[in-house]
Amino acid sequence: MSLPRRFTKMAGGGNDFLLFEADGRTLSAEDRAKVALLCRRGLSVGADGALFLSPSGPGRVRVDYFNADGGLASFCANGTRCAARYAVTRGLVAGEKLELETGWTPIRASVGRESVTLHLPPSAAPMCVGVPHLVVFVERDLAALPIDRVAPPLRRHPDLPDGANVNFVEVLSDRRLAIRTFERGVEGETLACGSGVVASAVVAAREGRVRPPVVCDTRSGVSFTVGFTPSDGAISDATLEGDAREIFTAELNEEAWKA
Repeated sequence: MSLPRRFTKMAGGGNDFLLFEADGRTLSAEDRAKVALLCRRGLSVGADGALFLSPSGPGRVRVDYFNADGGLASFCANGTRCAARYAVTRGLVAGEKLELETGWTPIRASVGRESVTLHLPPSAAPMCVGVPHLVVFVERDLAALPIDRVAPPLRRHPDLPDGANVNFVEVLSDRRLAIRTFERGVEGETLACGSGVVASAVVAAREGRVRPPVVCDTRSGVSFTVGFTPSDGAISDATLEGDAREIFTAELNEEAWKA
């Protein structure tokens, strides 16, 4: 297909996205290269990734997510929350509840006035949140941690053949965490990572450091709430709640993907 020119810029908890109403499964290699060019900050629109939203039946939409490097990813929690908000506010589904088909698994969402909640599938240890995550606890001074130096070797650790997002976590109380994330595909620190927040909260709870629900503070200054029920090494009723906002709608011109 030809990459659509019309898009909507959205942000969820500190991650920003380009959202296109199109079927991402039909993107060509040239289209993916254009996505990477569009996501460059300073030279184009700039984003952590791109979302492609297409109808999938009553109360359902499909979401295909591409990282900032143009690579297809199975899931992005904050991107999925943005897609849910867009689908509801634009009338692509009826009501405020819907199901989103992602590359990982179908995800249910509830859209409120200022926040969107994802309802995640049950999981057993080790937990999967759509993409691989490594959780590293630090005792203090998380804000001063030189992530750009310490994260890349962990992101490409030999024991992680597919690589991983690396989450650095400081426990603030038995109900609160501070989290900074280095994301694969972006190859740098992002202001937030929804799936990383979930993984961090669950791992912290399994180690007895916190108990749900857990408030997670991110570098963006936006906090998320992660809820779940632990039982015999498994996790059920997991939810991720946080803001999702629409920034603007515009049309691209040829210079947007100029190399």
